[in-house]
Amino acid sequence: NVHRVWQETRDRTYRNPLTGEAYSIPGAAQMVFSDMGTENAATTRGFSAYEWIRSELIRLGVPASEIAFMQHYKKSAAKQGLFNDVNNGRVRILLGSTQTMGTGVNAQQRLAALHHLDVPWLPSDIEQREGRIERQGNQNEEIDIYAYATLGSVDATNWQLLERKARFIEAALGGDRSIRRLEDVADTASQFAMAKALASGDQRLMQKAGLEAELARMERLRAAHFDDQHAIRRQITTARGTIARATTRIGQIEQDIAARVSTRGDAFRLTAGEKVFDERKVAGGSLLSRIRLTERAQQVGQWTLGTLGGFDVKMEGTSRFRGESYDLEVWIERTGMEQPVRLDGDLTALGLISRLEYALDHFEVELAEERRSLTEAEARLPGYERRVGETFELHDELEAKVAELRALEADLAANDNRDADPDAEQAEQAT
Repeated sequence: NVHRVWQETRDRTYRNPLTGEAYSIPGAAQMVFSDMGTENAATTRGFSAYEWIRSELIRLGVPASEIAFMQHYKKSAAKQGLFNDVNNGRVRILLGSTQTMGTGVNAQQRLAALHHLDVPWLPSDIEQREGRIERQGNQNEEIDIYAYATLGSVDATNWQLLERKARFIEAALGGDRSIRRLEDVADTASQFAMAKALASGDQRLMQKAGLEAELARMERLRAAHFDDQHAIRRQITTARGTIARATTRIGQIEQDIAARVSTRGDAFRLTAGEKVFDERKVAGGSLLSRIRLTERAQQVGQWTLGTLGGFDVKMEGTSRFRGESYDLEVWIERTGMEQPVRLDGDLTALGLISRLEYALDHFEVELAEERRSLTEAEARLPGYERRVGETFELHDELEAKVAELRALEADLAANDNRDADPDAEQAEQAT
């Protein structure tokens, strides 16, 4: 193809985009990508695909000066000179790897064809390669992109792996919510099995390797399906629990709001025993003094410190580990819950009252949060309930492939037995 394109496009003319004048040298250019078989391979393997291609093209009549290897141009100035030679027609065939020629190459003006000699590992490598020719500034109305594969080799498998990766990436970037698992397309054991089958030339072994790889993939999908079902059941349990809890709390908070007495401004009142305090600092000092005295004495028991806004403020001291540890807690007694009040070492009288009033004033905030939780859980639950119990969509196909593999293995085993006992095979044929 490279030589054919070179011949067919040898008379095409191109113009300098800066001057608008035609280049003096006609002929389209081509890029040949290969990450294997570079010049370095000649020293380790005794063969370089690059050198072989160059020799064959020269034998077919392509001038050696029109063929270049990207690896020969290391520095930026040398690379730019090479790109200029490709654009002006002095170099018409450029060979390189994805690493050396996949990015930063501005030599597209004459590119009529691009060749993938091997299969890169990532879909992005294909995009980088083809981005050299599918590029603004290319003066060809049509371009050709060739991909090559050797019959009976692992090339087909590698292209399939590349396709699978690309499809997953496209679906993920496209926001496909059906994707919940990333398939391991780099299953080394499966690739080795496929390579062995391809090398053997036995179509049955190739079929067996393909079936085993496909079954492994489907088994992973089935495991992912069961994991999803387990996760869905957990989500259903969580959503139902949230609905039950939020419904209960909404009713309790509404009771608290109805029972609350305003303490804003001059309406402030705190009752402690027979005393009624209408000044925040004095009220807070009384409460805080009792809290600190109880804490220093490490008293054990539960007490009501006072009543604020219609709710009791309580305190409890507990001793643990035979007196080695002491805890003191203060809370507001509410419907269905005890709302804790944080006690810092530097807490002031006004700070204590501020925390108590803040808790009372935020009943509506709590109510809104619980209503939001309830609405969200009720919206999620039907979707989870619809999905629970779904069957694995590839179940029938999986069972069919398992049966196909067993039949193939039985056929291979019978063949092995005949090879091991030629007399038995002859007797079988005679009958």
